[in-house]
Amino acid sequence: MGNTVSFSAGGGTIQAQVWAGSPTGGGPIIIYWNGTASSPGAEIPLAFNVSAVTAAGGLIVGFVSGSRTGSTGADTGGDLYWYSTDVPFADQAVACAIQQYKIDPRQIHVAGYSAGALQTVYMWGARSGYVASVISYSGGYIAINAPQMGDAPFENSGNIAPAIAAHGAVGSDNLIVDFANASTTWEGMIKSAGGFSIDCNDGGNHTDFFTKRAPGLEPVAWQFFKDHPYGVKPEPYTSLPSGFPSYCKID
Repeated sequence: MGNTVSFSAGGGTIQAQVWAGSPTGGGPIIIYWNGTASSPGAEIPLAFNVSAVTAAGGLIVGFVSGSRTGSTGADTGGDLYWYSTDVPFADQAVACAIQQYKIDPRQIHVAGYSAGALQTVYMWGARSGYVASVISYSGGYIAINAPQMGDAPFENSGNIAPAIAAHGAVGSDNLIVDFANASTTWEGMIKSAGGFSIDCNDGGNHTDFFTKRAPGLEPVAWQFFKDHPYGVKPEPYTSLPSGFPSYCKID
């Protein structure tokens, strides 16, 4: 479990679990949004090699939804869990990490599961001014959570952040939303905009995140982020590096 830190923005506060290495400078920050009724501590160690990130002088920041105070604003998933007004807390975390940990401002990444993946995709657009790359575990695009290309609040249409869309099977990865279809829709948007995405369909159900989806990508998740700093050109992956599960493909 990471250390508990509070962040303030917009007249409200929220707590976060933070895993941090020594402030050596030049490391990454990963902003993480967990699924409904879950927690950062239950998900982050499954999804990332935490020690590798912290050894690189980086941080992982996972917000705790139940600690939020202040107004909520627009719901980014239709699930009353994460909101557009939670994004300024991420802005504060990034600003603190740049100031106190001297993180590399080109290595700011976002990931999340389920409701947190919908929040991740919202940030992919709304914070495209600084988000380098993202991983959505059972998320994707639904009309409420992400802008159409060129529409507000897409912050920088010149930065289509590279993405991994990890999901299960159509009809199985389903909790009100069919996350397989939502992921496919989002990948289509990325491709139409000239961006890069990797589709990882493990064929499972929604909760297979904990046993299959996150553990299957854990060996490569941090490497994907490291290989995709902000605005990277040309795309470094002409084929998938070793370590990716066999069910992953460049979209």
